[in-house]
Amino acid sequence: MRKKINIILIISFIILTILIIWINYLMKNHVGDIEFDSSRDNPSFNICNEKHIYQYYSVGTHYEGERKAMREEIYQHLQNKKLMLDKKDGIITFRFVVNCNGKSDRYQYKSIDANFTETNFKESEVKKVLSAVENLRSWVPGINKKGDKVDSYYQINFKIKDGIILDIF
Repeated sequence: MRKKINIILIISFIILTILIIWINYLMKNHVGDIEFDSSRDNPSFNICNEKHIYQYYSVGTHYEGERKAMREEIYQHLQNKKLMLDKKDGIITFRFVVNCNGKSDRYQYKSIDANFTETNFKESEVKKVLSAVENLRSWVPGINKKGDKVDSYYQINFKIKDGIILDIF
Protein backbone atom coordinates (compact mmCIF):
# COMPACT_ATOMS: atom_id res chain seq x y z
CA MET A 1 0.00 0.00 0.00
CA ARG A 2 2.82 2.41 0.85
CA LYS A 3 4.48 1.65 -2.45
CA LYS A 4 1.30 2.66 -4.36
CA ILE A 5 1.04 5.90 -2.40
CA ASN A 6 4.69 6.70 -3.14
CA ILE A 7 4.16 6.05 -6.86
CA ILE A 8 1.06 8.26 -6.87
CA LEU A 9 2.97 11.03 -5.07
CA ILE A 10 5.89 10.82 -7.52
CA ILE A 11 3.57 10.95 -10.53
CA SER A 12 1.68 13.87 -8.99
CA PHE A 13 4.93 15.71 -8.37
CA ILE A 14 6.06 15.16 -11.98
CA ILE A 15 2.72 16.39 -13.35
CA LEU A 16 2.81 19.43 -11.07
CA THR A 17 6.36 20.25 -12.17
CA ILE A 18 5.39 20.00 -15.85
CA LEU A 19 2.35 22.24 -15.26
CA ILE A 20 4.45 24.87 -13.48
CA ILE A 21 7.00 24.91 -16.32
CA TRP A 22 4.24 25.15 -18.93
CA ILE A 23 2.41 27.98 -17.13
CA ASN A 24 5.69 29.86 -16.67
CA TYR A 25 6.37 29.51 -20.40
CA LEU A 26 2.91 30.80 -21.28
CA MET A 27 3.29 33.82 -19.03
CA LYS A 28 6.62 34.80 -20.57
CA ASN A 29 5.64 34.31 -24.21
CA HIS A 30 2.71 36.04 -25.84
CA VAL A 31 1.02 35.22 -29.11
CA GLY A 32 2.72 37.22 -31.83
CA ASP A 33 6.02 37.79 -30.06
CA ILE A 34 8.85 38.28 -32.52
CA GLU A 35 11.98 36.58 -31.28
CA PHE A 36 15.44 37.52 -32.56
CA ASP A 37 16.42 35.48 -35.61
CA SER A 38 20.12 35.73 -36.47
CA SER A 39 19.44 34.76 -40.10
CA ARG A 40 17.40 37.90 -40.82
CA ASP A 41 17.58 40.39 -37.91
CA ASN A 42 20.17 43.06 -37.22
CA PRO A 43 22.27 41.93 -34.21
CA SER A 44 23.02 45.55 -33.26
CA PHE A 45 19.31 46.41 -32.95
CA ASN A 46 18.64 47.02 -29.27
CA ILE A 47 15.42 46.20 -27.49
CA CYS A 48 15.14 48.33 -24.36
CA ASN A 49 13.03 45.80 -22.46
CA GLU A 50 12.94 42.34 -24.00
CA LYS A 51 10.51 41.16 -21.30
CA HIS A 52 7.76 43.57 -22.30
CA ILE A 53 7.17 44.76 -25.83
CA TYR A 54 3.87 46.63 -26.11
CA GLN A 55 1.38 46.73 -28.97
CA TYR A 56 1.63 50.04 -30.88
CA TYR A 57 -1.98 51.01 -30.29
CA SER A 58 -1.68 50.78 -26.50
CA VAL A 59 1.29 53.16 -26.20
CA GLY A 60 0.82 55.48 -29.18
CA THR A 61 3.73 54.38 -31.37
CA HIS A 62 3.36 56.14 -34.70
CA TYR A 63 5.15 57.46 -37.72
CA GLU A 64 6.08 61.14 -37.86
CA GLY A 65 3.61 62.66 -40.29
CA GLU A 66 1.23 59.73 -39.65
CA ARG A 67 -0.01 57.33 -42.33
CA LYS A 68 0.10 59.95 -45.07
CA ALA A 69 3.86 60.49 -44.70
CA MET A 70 4.42 56.74 -44.41
CA ARG A 71 2.49 56.06 -47.63
CA GLU A 72 4.33 58.82 -49.50
CA GLU A 73 7.73 57.48 -48.45
CA ILE A 74 6.84 53.90 -49.34
CA TYR A 75 5.42 54.84 -52.75
CA GLN A 76 8.46 57.03 -53.42
CA HIS A 77 10.81 54.19 -52.49
CA LEU A 78 8.93 51.75 -54.75
CA GLN A 79 8.61 54.19 -57.65
CA ASN A 80 11.76 53.04 -59.47
CA LYS A 81 11.71 49.40 -58.32
CA LYS A 82 9.45 48.09 -61.13
CA LEU A 83 7.31 46.17 -58.69
CA MET A 84 5.69 43.13 -60.36
CA LEU A 85 3.56 41.36 -57.74
CA ASP A 86 1.58 38.33 -58.87
CA LYS A 87 -1.68 39.25 -60.63
CA LYS A 88 -3.85 38.34 -57.66
CA ASP A 89 -5.69 39.96 -54.79
CA GLY A 90 -4.73 39.87 -51.15
CA ILE A 91 -3.08 41.59 -48.24
CA ILE A 92 0.58 41.54 -47.26
CA THR A 93 1.13 42.35 -43.59
CA PHE A 94 4.54 43.39 -42.30
CA ARG A 95 5.04 43.21 -38.55
CA PHE A 96 8.11 44.48 -36.73
CA VAL A 97 9.46 46.08 -33.57
CA VAL A 98 9.94 49.81 -33.04
CA ASN A 99 12.30 50.20 -30.10
CA CYS A 100 12.30 52.94 -27.45
CA ASN A 101 14.78 54.93 -29.59
CA GLY A 102 12.50 54.99 -32.65
CA LYS A 103 14.52 52.40 -34.61
CA SER A 104 12.88 49.38 -36.26
CA ASP A 105 13.88 45.78 -36.97
CA ARG A 106 12.77 42.14 -36.58
CA TYR A 107 10.60 42.30 -39.68
CA GLN A 108 8.19 39.49 -40.48
CA TYR A 109 5.48 39.24 -43.09
CA LYS A 110 2.51 37.11 -44.04
CA SER A 111 0.23 37.17 -47.03
CA ILE A 112 -3.42 36.26 -47.39
CA ASP A 113 -5.61 36.13 -50.46
CA ALA A 114 -9.08 37.62 -50.93
CA ASN A 115 -10.59 34.62 -49.11
CA PHE A 116 -8.31 35.16 -46.08
CA THR A 117 -6.34 32.02 -46.89
CA GLU A 118 -2.57 32.17 -46.45
CA THR A 119 -0.89 32.68 -49.81
CA ASN A 120 2.48 33.70 -51.23
CA PHE A 121 3.33 36.53 -53.53
CA LYS A 122 6.55 36.41 -55.54
CA GLU A 123 9.36 36.47 -52.93
CA SER A 124 11.62 38.84 -54.87
CA GLU A 125 8.81 41.37 -55.19
CA VAL A 126 7.75 41.12 -51.54
CA LYS A 127 11.38 41.85 -50.62
CA LYS A 128 11.14 45.10 -52.59
CA VAL A 129 8.12 46.09 -50.51
CA LEU A 130 9.94 44.98 -47.35
CA SER A 131 12.87 47.20 -48.35
CA ALA A 132 10.49 50.18 -48.54
CA VAL A 133 9.15 49.40 -45.06
CA GLU A 134 12.67 48.98 -43.66
CA ASN A 135 13.59 52.35 -45.19
CA LEU A 136 11.07 54.18 -42.96
CA ARG A 137 13.16 56.13 -40.46
CA SER A 138 10.85 58.59 -38.68
CA TRP A 139 9.31 56.37 -36.01
CA VAL A 140 8.06 57.95 -32.80
CA PRO A 141 8.31 55.37 -29.99
CA GLY A 142 5.39 54.65 -27.73
CA ILE A 143 5.13 56.01 -24.21
CA ASN A 144 3.79 53.95 -21.32
CA LYS A 145 1.64 55.23 -18.42
CA LYS A 146 4.76 56.16 -16.45
CA GLY A 147 5.89 58.43 -19.28
CA ASP A 148 8.78 56.19 -20.39
CA LYS A 149 9.56 55.53 -24.05
CA VAL A 150 8.99 51.84 -24.74
CA ASP A 151 9.46 49.15 -27.37
CA SER A 152 6.38 48.13 -29.34
CA TYR A 153 5.21 45.96 -32.19
CA TYR A 154 3.91 47.73 -35.28
CA GLN A 155 2.30 46.50 -38.46
CA ILE A 156 1.72 47.84 -41.94
CA ASN A 157 -0.74 46.23 -44.35
CA PHE A 158 -0.64 46.44 -48.13
CA LYS A 159 -3.91 45.79 -49.95
CA ILE A 160 -3.16 44.20 -53.33
CA LYS A 161 -5.61 44.06 -56.27
CA ASP A 162 -4.50 42.39 -59.51
CA GLY A 163 -0.89 42.70 -58.38
CA ILE A 164 -1.09 46.45 -57.72
CA ILE A 165 -0.87 48.09 -54.30
CA LEU A 166 -4.23 49.79 -53.75
CA ASP A 167 -3.81 50.92 -50.19
CA ILE A 168 -1.35 50.97 -47.32
CA PHE A 169 -2.89 50.90 -43.86
